[in-house]
Amino acid sequence: MGFVNTGSFDTRGVLKAERIDYWEACCSADLIGLKCSTTEEEGFQARFDYYDFGSFTVYDISGQPHVICRSAETVRKYDKDSVFLTILMEGEAFVNRRHNFDMLKAGDLMLYDTNTPYMHGFPRLARQVVFDVPGSEFRSRFPGWDLRDAVHIDGSTNSGTAIARSVRNTYSNVRARKYLAREPELVNDIWSALEMSHDLVFGGKDLTSYHLGILQRVRGFVRAHIGDPALNTEQVAQEIGMSSRQLNRILAAHGMTVKKLIVSERLNRAREIISYDRRGRTSLSELAYSCGFSGPSQFSKSFRRHFGYAPSEMRDQ
Repeated sequence: MGFVNTGSFDTRGVLKAERIDYWEACCSADLIGLKCSTTEEEGFQARFDYYDFGSFTVYDISGQPHVICRSAETVRKYDKDSVFLTILMEGEAFVNRRHNFDMLKAGDLMLYDTNTPYMHGFPRLARQVVFDVPGSEFRSRFPGWDLRDAVHIDGSTNSGTAIARSVRNTYSNVRARKYLAREPELVNDIWSALEMSHDLVFGGKDLTSYHLGILQRVRGFVRAHIGDPALNTEQVAQEIGMSSRQLNRILAAHGMTVKKLIVSERLNRAREIISYDRRGRTSLSELAYSCGFSGPSQFSKSFRRHFGYAPSEMRDQ
């Protein structure tokens, strides 16, 4: 859990005539299979740094004007079941997927699955940060959220600004090596950004900063007290400073209640621990109690109901 594999690739150390081939090979080996083209006559310059935490990988990619294409043929050749959460840190970009075309400015975010063909272009010097989330993990957390059509989040809106700030802070902590011995915190921070994105998409409107703040505070408090079996709606509402009815009314707009959120957070925490602890150092009984369940039976039934398989089956995979 405390180990992270890091590395970087830079075309400047390669002969100019070989840089595109080098870039495609590096991306295909460590990021995703793609084809690249550029109009740069002096030799394409690009670099990416990666931070591989095992369950998640983070990339910082910068480059001169270029276009990348992940065609249907490339998808078949380089299959990759991931969801990418990206933030454009500098420059401009366009995205063409299926029937949609989007223009991105610095601060905008994109969320998309990697096995749908796409074309991305960067008309001038640009830099983006990419969070690579396993597709199976994403579908378990957000069943029914179809990302074949990319989600574009405008970084200038209330919600977009809050999500972008969360993503930037997470990446700052990655670069500062603050997650090296605490990978679950990285996982929680990435899921928090994705949950805010989900709230925005399925809420059907731009959330106010106030409501976003409430949702973040609720999730933060629940996660901090996940091992307390007595944690309930009243305690959470008291911490937030409003009545249980008021708090549930806010959460209802996003298809949840405090009680459902508590159970969901308990199950997600348990699932994360199992994914790290493949050798079974922590028994499922200990895990159940540490995540706030009344016992292993309740835990196992809830886990199967939520994910479609038992915790023991996940550990045996």
